Amino acid sequence: MKNDKTEKRSFIKSVRNYFREYCTCTSIHGFKYFGEKRTYFERFWWFIVFGCTLAVCIFTITIVYQRWLQSPIIVSFATRDTPIYSIPFPAVTICSESKSIQSKYSHMGVARKLFLNENLTEEEQYLEDYVESVCDTKLWTGSTKPYLPDFIETMENISESLHIISCSFMNEQSCSALFKPIITDEGFCYTFNMLDRSEIYNEKVVHHSYYHAMGNLTYENWTVENGFASDAGINPYPRRALMAGVNHGLTVHLKTIRANIDHICKLSLQGYRVSVHLPSRVPSLRQEYFRVPLDQAVLAVVNPSMITTSETVRYYSPARRECYFSTERSLKYFKTYTNKNCLLECLTNYTLKHCGCVAHYMPRDNETEICGPGNTPCMSAAEEDYQLYDLRKKIGVGGNETTRIEHLDDCDCMPMCSDLSYNVDISQSDWKFWEVEARLLGSDTNLSSDGLHVSKLTIFFKSSHFITTQRHEFYGPTDFLANFGGLLGLFTGVSVLSVMEAIYFLTVRICCNTRLYGYWAGPQQL
Repeated sequence: MKNDKTEKRSFIKSVRNYFREYCTCTSIHGFKYFGEKRTYFERFWWFIVFGCTLAVCIFTITIVYQRWLQSPIIVSFATRDTPIYSIPFPAVTICSESKSIQSKYSHMGVARKLFLNENLTEEEQYLEDYVESVCDTKLWTGSTKPYLPDFIETMENISESLHIISCSFMNEQSCSALFKPIITDEGFCYTFNMLDRSEIYNEKVVHHSYYHAMGNLTYENWTVENGFASDAGINPYPRRALMAGVNHGLTVHLKTIRANIDHICKLSLQGYRVSVHLPSRVPSLRQEYFRVPLDQAVLAVVNPSMITTSETVRYYSPARRECYFSTERSLKYFKTYTNKNCLLECLTNYTLKHCGCVAHYMPRDNETEICGPGNTPCMSAAEEDYQLYDLRKKIGVGGNETTRIEHLDDCDCMPMCSDLSYNVDISQSDWKFWEVEARLLGSDTNLSSDGLHVSKLTIFFKSSHFITTQRHEFYGPTDFLANFGGLLGLFTGVSVLSVMEAIYFLTVRICCNTRLYGYWAGPQQL
C-alpha cells in the first residue's frame, strides 16, 4: 500500500515537472509563468488572465463562425464594368388592348345587351366564354362551360393583329417580320428577340401552329454565366445592341384601327401593353408591363441589372446560398430553371390539381384542358391561395388554410444565382403623327379622328457599360482559417507551430525520453 502511494506521488511529480518543462519551451503567450516556481498568487493571477483572454477569444471566434453559418454568401459590386454588347438586347412583347375585331365580336355590344336585359345570340354567348378570359371586365353571363377545347382557334379567328407601320432595329429598316405571335396571359401578343419555344419549353408541352416559333433564326446559346460565344459574330440571336442610344435601339410605329376599340373589355384603357424581359423568359403582361397610349410617343430607356455568381459558391447547398444555378434544378415544363419559370410551373400544377384544368397561357400537355368560365372561380381562388402562401408561411399563419396548400413547399422557387433583368425608365409625349401630312397637304383634317391612331415606341440602352453585382463567398476556407488563426494569435499567441509543440510533447518527446532515459518524463529528479 505504501509503495502504491509512493509511486502515485512520484507520477504526479513527474507530470508536474513535465508540464513545467512544456511551459518553459512553448511559444504560447503566458504559459511560461505557469511553470515558474513563483508564489501561488502570481500563478493564480496569470491563470485568471489567461482564462479571461481565452474566453474572449472563443467568444469572438464563435461570433465569426455564426456569421459564416448564417451568411456564407455576400453580394458586392464587380470590379469591372460590363459592356452592353456582352448581353442580349431585351425581348420586347407587345399586346394590344383591343382584344377582338368588333365586326366579329363586340364585348361592348354584349355588355349593352346584358344591361338592357336583352337575350344574347348563340354565337355571342359562345364567343363571350372565350373573350372574358382576356378582358378585365367579367360580364357573368351565367355560363358554366368547364373547358374551352378550341380556345386558340376561336380566339385566333376574332383577335386583331398587331399593325406595324414601320420598324427599325440598329438603324436597319423592315424589322416587322421579326415580331412573332405568342400567347400570353393577355391573350394574343407579338414578341421581338425572344427565344424559340423549343429552347424554352420541354418536348411534352403542347404548342399551336406557328405561335412562339422564331422560324429559321439560329440560337447562339447565350447564357448569363458565360455570355455570348467568342465566335458569335456581330448579329447573333438573340440580337444584341453594339452601342447605346436611340440609333442602336428598337423603334416601332403602331397603328390602331379606331373601329376595333372596345371601351368595356379593358375599362376604357386603350393602346398597348409592353413587356421588356429576358429573351429566355416567358413574359407576364398582367404583372410586369408599361403602357403605350394612343397618339403618343414613348421612350423606354433600358438599364440592365445583372448578378453573377463565382464558381466557388456552387459547392454550397442551394439552401445556404439561397439560389439555384440554371442547370441545377429540372422543371416539368421548362428546359432551364428561372425563378419566373418555376413560379409559373408551380401555379400551373396547383391550378391543375384543384381545378382539373389550366389557364390558356399556362404550359400544358395534350391531356390537359383549358379552363372555361365555369372554372373561373376555382382558378381565381387557386391563384389567390398560391400568391398568399409565402406570406402566410412567413408570418406563421396555421390552421386548415395553410394545411390545404402544404404541398406547395415543394416549389421552393429561389432566385437564379446568375440572372439578368432590364429596368426601364419611361417618358412620353403627345404625338399627332397625321398632322404632318395634313399640314403638307394644306388641310386641317385630323386623320386620326377619321379612323386611325398611331403610336410610337422607342427602346434603347442608356449607356454603353453598366455595373454588375457578384455573389461570392463571405469567408472561403483560406479566409476563415486566416480569421480564426488571427484571433487565436491576437489573444493567445497560438499558431500552427504551437499546436505542433503540444503534439510533440505528448507523443514524440515521450517516446524519445523513454528510449534515452528509460522513463517517459526524462531524467528523474527525486
